[in-house]
Amino acid sequence: MTKLHLLAAALASALSLPSLAATYAYISSPNDGLISQYELNDNTGVPRLVEQTPAGSKVNPIAISPDGSTLYAALRVAPFSVVSYRIDPHSGHLEKLGQAPLADSLAYIATDRSGHFLLGASYGASLLSVQAIDAEHRVSEQIQVYKTGPIAHSIRTDRSDRFAYVGNLGTDSVLQFGLNKTTGALTPIGSGAAPTPAKMGPRHIVFSPNGKFLYVVGELSGTVVGYAIDGKTGALSQVTQAESVPAGLKLQQGLIRNAANNDLKDDPTPRIWAADIRLSPDGTLLYTTERTSSSVSAFKVDPASGALTYSGNFKVAEKQPRNIAFFPSGKWLLVTGEKSQTIGSYAIGKDGSLKRVGEAPSGDGALWIEIWPPAK
Repeated sequence: MTKLHLLAAALASALSLPSLAATYAYISSPNDGLISQYELNDNTGVPRLVEQTPAGSKVNPIAISPDGSTLYAALRVAPFSVVSYRIDPHSGHLEKLGQAPLADSLAYIATDRSGHFLLGASYGASLLSVQAIDAEHRVSEQIQVYKTGPIAHSIRTDRSDRFAYVGNLGTDSVLQFGLNKTTGALTPIGSGAAPTPAKMGPRHIVFSPNGKFLYVVGELSGTVVGYAIDGKTGALSQVTQAESVPAGLKLQQGLIRNAANNDLKDDPTPRIWAADIRLSPDGTLLYTTERTSSSVSAFKVDPASGALTYSGNFKVAEKQPRNIAFFPSGKWLLVTGEKSQTIGSYAIGKDGSLKRVGEAPSGDGALWIEIWPPAK
């Protein structure tokens, strides 16, 4: 190849890099039925709104396939369904691929780590659902349903993809299952559950990057409990526990909020109302959100032992912060607020402190965040 041809090839490759190297965030907003796409600038931490895709009334939990090709969005209005979108690998644009029924109104959806199954949790119907995903990324209309105790709030598979875990708010437990990789069937591990402290209300869960630990946040107490995962059986054993809500916020613990009062209006009892939990890409920093105080709490994590050390509680500009997400570099945190007109991004200090550096317009009631490309 001549030098001229080599230069042309290098130039063509360089010109293609910005689109291929872009990082996007997708955020659902149920009040206006939109999925908003943002480009994330890792140099400045500032998000930029790219476009908004009409998804349907009460679009809520979303999930991205492990290969980054498809986004799934659950609609929480009857008839309950999941909409699948192809993600353009260059622009991030969403193109509708299909739609399939769901077992009920789902508060949480996720794929297993192979992308072969769509998993769902419904707190209203107290059930889990499993649906196969075919080679064309279409969700099957055949649904496996598993009844749980009251208020199943999340479901995810561990990093080995052999086990599935569920934050079951109403029973103060984390349900534990083996996952059949051929059929998607869920089989209880041991007694079927690991306990949490009373009146904790386990909600969302997250796994350490090394696959050894699971952490769950309590919606009703703000407590974070960490468990070691038995690599052979998948059974959970508690290794750490810490509180995310400081006493100075003067919030009551262990009180379930009436679903009709999810905007804090005329609430006679300010209470803890935790929502999301996320781990940094390197596994050394953990954050949780608390909606009543519009704040985020930080913990340092020992990757070897799984132990948590509380670092601090930080106010955010987003009212009723629901979901958070790290930029892939781990330098910035993205925050949505259910009662905010913008989403915000924050620089992360060495101690976990947060400094707001940017914002972008949000949809109405913005909550769920997924980052593209997905973490490996």
